[in-house]
Amino acid sequence: MIKLSEIKRFWRDETAGMITLSAFMLPAILGFAGLGMDVSGWYMERRDVQNLTDMAAIDTVHSGNNFTDADLQAQVSTFLNDRGFDPARDTLTLNTPPSQGDYAGQTGFYEIIVSRNVELTFLSAFYAITGNSLTVNVSGRAVAGTLIIGTQCVVALDDTEDRALNFSGSTIVGTDCGVASNSVSEQAIYIGGNAELDTVSVQTVGDIEVSGGGVLTSDSPPQSLSTPADDPYTSLPIPTDMGCDVSGNTNVGDNDVMTPGRYCGNLRIQGENIVFEPGVYVIEGGDLIANANSEFSGEGVTFIFTGDTAGDVGSISMNGSATATLSAPTTDGDTYEGILVYQDPIADYRSAGVSAIFNGGVNLMLDGVIYMPRADITFTGGAQAEPSCLQVWGATVTFSGDSVIGNDDTICESMNLETSPQFRIMLVE
Repeated sequence: MIKLSEIKRFWRDETAGMITLSAFMLPAILGFAGLGMDVSGWYMERRDVQNLTDMAAIDTVHSGNNFTDADLQAQVSTFLNDRGFDPARDTLTLNTPPSQGDYAGQTGFYEIIVSRNVELTFLSAFYAITGNSLTVNVSGRAVAGTLIIGTQCVVALDDTEDRALNFSGSTIVGTDCGVASNSVSEQAIYIGGNAELDTVSVQTVGDIEVSGGGVLTSDSPPQSLSTPADDPYTSLPIPTDMGCDVSGNTNVGDNDVMTPGRYCGNLRIQGENIVFEPGVYVIEGGDLIANANSEFSGEGVTFIFTGDTAGDVGSISMNGSATATLSAPTTDGDTYEGILVYQDPIADYRSAGVSAIFNGGVNLMLDGVIYMPRADITFTGGAQAEPSCLQVWGATVTFSGDSVIGNDDTICESMNLETSPQFRIMLVE
């Protein structure tokens, strides 16, 4: 018979305590280690499947130019088999057009789904009593297609500004080419109020916000989180300062004929039937101001804004009911071929308030590039460019009035401006 004292002594005995504890804990430790190995293997297989899926989606876009239906399926299977796809455990699904997601039903896009049965080695040891191994299914999905990424004709170059490209109020803007913003903002391109934008392509480094009654219509799917638009005009030279042809403010009246040169001060247009002869007009330390109801025209003209310091570089202001019919030089080899307005990059719109404002009612028929990379460009009136070729490059660009931005191939080619859409095969999902 066991005595009570012996039981108490047993409970107080700590001899071989660690061995006893280890005996209890070891199965749990081994279990967690084995589970960790299974989960790690599961994750690695999932990553491998997604990598295969992404590669296959890109290759399918290329193959889709030459194969269809069963032939395309066979081509994709061959591509995957050469890269580790195992038909014994892997399954391929090809949908064209995609069956789900943002690109569902859109031709030119391909959806690839690869699924794989993965055996969990450790857990299968416990599952072996059933005579089977324990498997889980992992899958990867990718959608790829050909996206239009240009030609952009309205570009906001500021890399941080909210609403760098802004369509607001009741504006209706139509472009025969793409629009882009280089801002990283979540509202890099903003379409709000009752604004409508009808364009070829939309591209931004940040994101696009369409709110309120805003409407975005694009020939190709909008591209957020994209690469910045290249700036092709950064290296254009500013004419060397050889002195002022005209000093002080210049007032231009009815029937005046303007000649190229360096105008030091404001250039104010306040009459009708004004003609600018072909050539380069350097406006140093001043603004170009078109009064209400003014009317002026010029072929083969370039307006350059410059100054001794950033604060000296001027602005543009075209007021209500002004009419401007202007076109850039078209001579091959001309330094400013295709350039209608060029702003000295030393300008600082943040501190100096440099801007280009086209107020309500202004009627613009413009051919060429408005390049003001350090200015806020605002259209509250209408820029009518149809048929025409107009490109607008600013730090920020805002439309709050109806405008049509044209991109007529014949006119653009005459100024050696790029008009052909640029395409890029990309993963979109």
